[in-house]
Amino acid sequence: MAIPLDYIDELDRLLLDQGEDCMLLSQLDGFLTGILVSPDLLAPSQWLKMIWVGEDGTGMLQFSEMGGFQHFTDLIMHHYHVILACLGQPGSFEPVLEIDTRSDETLWELWIEGFGQAMDLAPSGWQRVLNDDDPGCRAAIEGIRELRAFADGTKKLTLTAEDQWDREAPDLIPIWVEMLHQWRIENDPYRPVTIKREKTGRNDPCPCGSGVKYKKCCGLN
Repeated sequence: MAIPLDYIDELDRLLLDQGEDCMLLSQLDGFLTGILVSPDLLAPSQWLKMIWVGEDGTGMLQFSEMGGFQHFTDLIMHHYHVILACLGQPGSFEPVLEIDTRSDETLWELWIEGFGQAMDLAPSGWQRVLNDDDPGCRAAIEGIRELRAFADGTKKLTLTAEDQWDREAPDLIPIWVEMLHQWRIENDPYRPVTIKREKTGRNDPCPCGSGVKYKKCCGLN
C-alpha cells in the first residue's frame, strides 16, 4: 500500500486506536529522533516493539483488516525516514509537539519522554558524548535529561524555572537535536575515513605494484 502524502494524520489515528500501551505521535517522534541521533547504531529489532508494548512489555497490536500490521509499521518507518531526511538538511528539523488548545501552550513532555526512552537503549554511547570535549553537546544532553526529570516528576522546579522551560524548550529541542546529530556524524565509527596519500614522485615505484617507476607506468596517463 502506498504511503499517502498526509500520512502523519493516519499515523496519529492508528497510534490512538491501539490504546494506552502504544506511544502517541509526539512521543513516537521523540523516540525515533533519539534512535536516529544515538551515538550507537540501533537496529529496528532492538526498538520497534517498544512503540506498542508499553511499560510492562505486554501490550499487543490489534487490527481488524488484513495487512493492518504491515501498513502500521510501514507508516512508522516512513516517519523514521522523514526525520532522517530533515536531519540531513541543517535547520529543517522540527519536533512534532502537541498544542494545548485551551491555553495554546506547546507541550514538549511527551516528545522528551520518547527521546529519553531511546537514550536508555544506548547508555554507554551517550556517556561517550558527555566525556567528549564538546560543551554544546554536553549541555544538550544535560538539558534533555533535566526536562525528562521534570516531566516524569523526579525533579521539582520552582514556578519561575518551570515557566522558563515551558517557554524555551520548544525552541531548544531542535537546536539540541541537530548538535547531537552532527556529533554522531563526525564520530560515527562506521563512517568512511579518507586517507591522505603522499604525492608519488616521478622516479618512485608506481603505487599500482607493477615494480616499474611511476613516470613509466601510471604517470604516463
